[in-house]
Amino acid sequence: MGQSQADLLNEIPISTLPNQSDDGVQQFGMERIATSLVFQNLGVYGFDTSTNFQRSFSNYPLVILARLCRKAMGRSPNDKRYILRYFEGILTNGEMLLVLGRPGSGCTTLLKTLAGDTYGLHVDPASLLNYQGNSLADVQTHSRGDYVYLPELDVHFHHLTVAQTLQFASRARSSVESKSTEGIIGSLYLAHALNTKIGNHSIKGISGGERKRVSIAEVLVGTSRLQCWDNSTRGLDSANALRFVQTLRSSARENGTLAVATLYQASEDIYNCLDQVILLYEGREIFYGSINNAKAYFTDLGFLCPKRSTTADFLCSLTDPEQRLIDQSRKDEVPRTADEFARRWEASTEREKLVTAIRTYEQEYPCDRAKLKPQSRQGFGPFLLRSSSPYKLDVFQEIRLCTVRAFQRLFQDLTPPISGIIGNVIISVILGSMFYNMPKDTSSFFGRGVLLFFTILTNTLLASFEGVQLWDHRPIVEKHYRFAFYHRSTEAIASMLCDLPNKVLLTAGFNVPFYFLANMRRTPAAFFTFYLFAFTSLLTGSMLYRTIGAMSRTLTASIAPGSDFILLLVIYTGFVLPIPSMHPWLRWFGYLNPVGYAFESLMINEFDGIRFPCASFVPDGPGYNSVTSYQRTCSSTGATAGRDTVDGRSYLAATFHYYPEHLWRNLGVLIGFMVFLCCIYLLATEVLSAQRSKGDVLIFTEAQSLKAKIMDDQEAQPNEGAVPRSYNVPSTDESSHEYKGDAGSQKATFVWDDLNYSIKSKKGWLRLLDDVEGWIEPGTVTALMGESGAGKTTLLNVLANRAGVGVVGGEMVVDARFQNDGFARKVGYAQQQDLAMSTATVKETLIFNALLRQPQRYTYAEKLAYVEEVLEKLEMREFADAVVGVQGEGLNIEQRKRVTIGIELAARPELLLFLDEPTSGLDSDTAWSVCRLLRKLADAGQAILCTIHQPSGTIFEMFDKLLFLQQGRSIYFGEIGPGSRTVVEYFEREGIVDCASDASPAEWLMTVTGRSEDAALTRDWPHIWAASPERRRIKESLVERKRRLRVSASDVQLSGSRTEFASTYLQQLYQVTKRNFEQDWRTPAYLYSKLFLALGASLINGFSFYMSANSLQGVQNQIFSVFLLFTLHSSLVQLIMPQFLDRRLLYELTERPSRTYRWDIFILSNVISEIPSQTVLAIIQFITWYYPVGMYRNGLSTHALNERSGLMCLLLWSYMLFSSTFSQMVATVMPDAATGINISSLLYTLSLIFCGVLVAPGALPRFWIFMYRSTPITYFVNAMVSTGIAGVSVNCSAKEILRFDPPLGQTCGSYLKDYIGRSGGTLLNPTALQQCQLCPVSMTDNVIARIDIFYPDRWRDFGISLVYSVVNVLGALVLYWAFRLPKGARHTD
Repeated sequence: MGQSQADLLNEIPISTLPNQSDDGVQQFGMERIATSLVFQNLGVYGFDTSTNFQRSFSNYPLVILARLCRKAMGRSPNDKRYILRYFEGILTNGEMLLVLGRPGSGCTTLLKTLAGDTYGLHVDPASLLNYQGNSLADVQTHSRGDYVYLPELDVHFHHLTVAQTLQFASRARSSVESKSTEGIIGSLYLAHALNTKIGNHSIKGISGGERKRVSIAEVLVGTSRLQCWDNSTRGLDSANALRFVQTLRSSARENGTLAVATLYQASEDIYNCLDQVILLYEGREIFYGSINNAKAYFTDLGFLCPKRSTTADFLCSLTDPEQRLIDQSRKDEVPRTADEFARRWEASTEREKLVTAIRTYEQEYPCDRAKLKPQSRQGFGPFLLRSSSPYKLDVFQEIRLCTVRAFQRLFQDLTPPISGIIGNVIISVILGSMFYNMPKDTSSFFGRGVLLFFTILTNTLLASFEGVQLWDHRPIVEKHYRFAFYHRSTEAIASMLCDLPNKVLLTAGFNVPFYFLANMRRTPAAFFTFYLFAFTSLLTGSMLYRTIGAMSRTLTASIAPGSDFILLLVIYTGFVLPIPSMHPWLRWFGYLNPVGYAFESLMINEFDGIRFPCASFVPDGPGYNSVTSYQRTCSSTGATAGRDTVDGRSYLAATFHYYPEHLWRNLGVLIGFMVFLCCIYLLATEVLSAQRSKGDVLIFTEAQSLKAKIMDDQEAQPNEGAVPRSYNVPSTDESSHEYKGDAGSQKATFVWDDLNYSIKSKKGWLRLLDDVEGWIEPGTVTALMGESGAGKTTLLNVLANRAGVGVVGGEMVVDARFQNDGFARKVGYAQQQDLAMSTATVKETLIFNALLRQPQRYTYAEKLAYVEEVLEKLEMREFADAVVGVQGEGLNIEQRKRVTIGIELAARPELLLFLDEPTSGLDSDTAWSVCRLLRKLADAGQAILCTIHQPSGTIFEMFDKLLFLQQGRSIYFGEIGPGSRTVVEYFEREGIVDCASDASPAEWLMTVTGRSEDAALTRDWPHIWAASPERRRIKESLVERKRRLRVSASDVQLSGSRTEFASTYLQQLYQVTKRNFEQDWRTPAYLYSKLFLALGASLINGFSFYMSANSLQGVQNQIFSVFLLFTLHSSLVQLIMPQFLDRRLLYELTERPSRTYRWDIFILSNVISEIPSQTVLAIIQFITWYYPVGMYRNGLSTHALNERSGLMCLLLWSYMLFSSTFSQMVATVMPDAATGINISSLLYTLSLIFCGVLVAPGALPRFWIFMYRSTPITYFVNAMVSTGIAGVSVNCSAKEILRFDPPLGQTCGSYLKDYIGRSGGTLLNPTALQQCQLCPVSMTDNVIARIDIFYPDRWRDFGISLVYSVVNVLGALVLYWAFRLPKGARHTD
């Protein structure tokens, strides 16, 4: 087959950066494209809505009603809010445009509009967008992949390698694959990671910075005409950020493409790589032109550029009234508001030149000219591909490409399919052993029916996990669809083809073992017919689940209707509720049920053409052994008096109304269902997209909804679009709001010396930190720098006592005392990930941490007052009542970063404050504001250690000391010095290149210490530092500091206790449980899904078995009705487990390391918070199931209605508690929701199998009797069946009455007296001399006794059911302690 893609890309050398000369025009090997665009009078708006507030369980119905009314009545023009107004600009072949502006100014909206990604936005009809004679509509329709927008978030298939990811993109879009991909991979330094998985937070893979570069490369290899990059340097250090922009520069120049980018904290080198710049201020354009003219334009207006400020920072500062510097001699002339800036721009000569260029462009490329020509598809064989298609491949090529990728994903993650096959083999063997070697007589009728019913149902439901997988992959497929890599439907077809081998093995693994173990019909024709229907049922079930998933906009919304639909499939299969017992109002569903057709065919295949010997006769026993065949009858349905055998065909007709001629007809019906569902699935996949975020909009609680306005333009498209507003920065007057810090705490010096940290890997011990030394002391801010992978975050984790595994060596000292249990909670640690409870407001988040983490010496009022102070100093007052939300809906990146820092400040860290990249992803003004705050904290006495990327010169000078790491080793620690001269002089002395006077020292440091292709420019910096006099002085100072601290140790007492947690056990339990209640209440999709799931399942169950008679079949129907109630767990777990795992993620990543509350509090609070909703569900189930099914009549007839009804309600409540606690117990040790749901379903399925309904305890092999006694469902079934059915007379239906003749001369009463006295039953005509009519059972107690259910045990079984819930809670605590609780890194001297 030739070289694999990994081999192909492994041969790519790490080439030098593409130069910016024309000598390398074909360095990327791509076809040169002539591209340009003009936009004029561009306006973009959204619609503000009255329902723009946080959804809750109480207001959600009103929100839905308001939305329906708004759609019916139309939008009011008064709701229209402009995001962009009167924008204009021109980009010609090969140019790059830098978009600058503060968050909320409209940068993201401009990028999305130019790329044609206008979901949730409305472009003003008067706007002009001209892409070389083509309109925006033409671009969106015919050239989607040629004009792309790349958001900040990175979404990829986690199990694919870098090589596989990039090769797929290259083959989907590029004309020339290898050469272009080589250049891009080399320029982004990704060659070393080609064989590494992309990964995510739970799958080990490449780093976050490398993942960002993969996202960049994925777009670059696609040869798009226009690329819009939204802050794509986020998470990259300054060297990699510059490398990325240089790659864009070369790609644009060499290939004639256009690039539009928002770049926060852009350095001067990055700025100089671009051609044009546009500056936005509150949705207005205030400059557009060459990068060389921008600075002069504004200085001519009367503004001053600070020393060592980059041009990009200077331009951004102009839109912040608090940061722009004005020439005081012209202070009355300069513009101040956005409208004033816009008016100045409109009157400028620069704008006149722009308008002239636009007018010339319009004359050359009028919009009525020929439509946009697609790029060349040479070499791709565009069979069946329209010339106007945005895709490069035809449908068959797309399917082939996606199928190859699907198999790559499969081979990279074989654990789920293999575990699924093994699990099903185990279930099959268990089933086969339960029904081992069934006799070929009438005693096996029920067992064979149960086995075939369970078989066909399992085969149909085996594909249920595919719906979850669809939702896992959907964001990636949506992204690739926007990039025009392939149709959504072709990816769907590819996934179906890839799943076929697994389905073949899955059906073989499940169906073959039990078929032969259970002694099913052993003929080749019967077996292969059985396997054919089983496999067809699996395929049909797969199409069904895929269709449900594709037609739903959200995963949560698909669970309730999908589960209720599956319940209908189960009930109307024809086994648990035979066709004669079906009520007319839902009988029609049986005709639409593919499972029913398959079950009918399997029953016909098993029974037709066989005469089964009768296993039991009526009457029988002593005194009846010598009677003739006409004086007794077989007790099985379908028996004929006078015959000792039962014809299988008669049994099917009498019991199920099944007929042999339906066998192969049903196969055609099944295939028809499968094809129909497949077509619907493909159509829904292609037409319906997942519910997309419309941006970061501030969502307030309902009480604060009048304040809800748009803060960030990306969310400037709220529910239906939204509106930008100015960000009113509170006054920074130091005298009015001076930060007082925590006067009661005693800040401490923290010293570490010879610090090492190693973890165990497959290749042995890997040392991540090697002899690192340093200190932080009160009143100082220390910067921690280094390239990606240098060990910065690792060092912070070790210092903060958060290293969960590995071995830590060296010395870490706080005021001459080693760390104790209380150290971790006295250290504030703002992590790089901005994680917080999504449904809480900003203020609630800070209050939660303040109440639980501040020392107990502070009163409740003092803690709340301190939160107010933190809100004021972090300038979060304006959005304090806004909901945190999730990425894409809620706070924007800048606001989230402030909240992350605020959480740590609200905890009043008594010793130290660590921050991991607090400025990453922020614009320069916000980054400066955050660093200014850190400076204030330090001036108030706080000791701060902070990692930082891409700091400007002004920000870098705010720090006192620098700790520089390279590959886990120190290359500098010491003072930065005035003007950064101290650190610069050290590296100038040891390096090659001097730092220019106008260069950013931090960026210069990253450059001179980074990787270089020129060996002459490479230095062994760790070795240089180890031998330097500066390090010797640091070592001497460390010795002196430790000596001095030891002397003063007896005089210093750390504030607060040494306990691990600041608050009491009950305080923690109360606050965490209260927050969980609030989260559930504010997640209406969760509660309403549970509500409609329980309500729908109960109504379907109750009215399917409506007023069941107390005949033999009616009693059996009631037993199955009870049994079906317990299938609800499989759906509830899909809702409960993801909610639990989301909370666990937040707890383990942020709250546990900071010692906010105990791990057992986390478990117990989740258990308690589920009790109210589960109680409501139990009451709903009781009302909507117990009364429709008619069990209350049994209570009336036995004069025990109150007791029976009350106990039934308690049993349903106990079951709901069991379901939630069991889900949480299993979830405690699960890596993800999909795995947890599968494991939970497997364990629960075993519990259902062994509960005694499907196989009576007496029929079980003795080996399995322990399972019957240990499974919790046994006791639920026993208690509910006995409470609902026991003690009532049985009235046989006409077909259930046994008819036979008594001996000549005897009445039926005298003939059957001994038999009825011994075996029971009701004789309907005791005086008759012929045709005795016997109902074989007189009381329901006789029926339920056959499955070991007895009425006196009902309260005992209820108590046992409660014990199982307690066991689940204890099991969750034990499992979490054993498998999830980190034991901590081992410390050595």
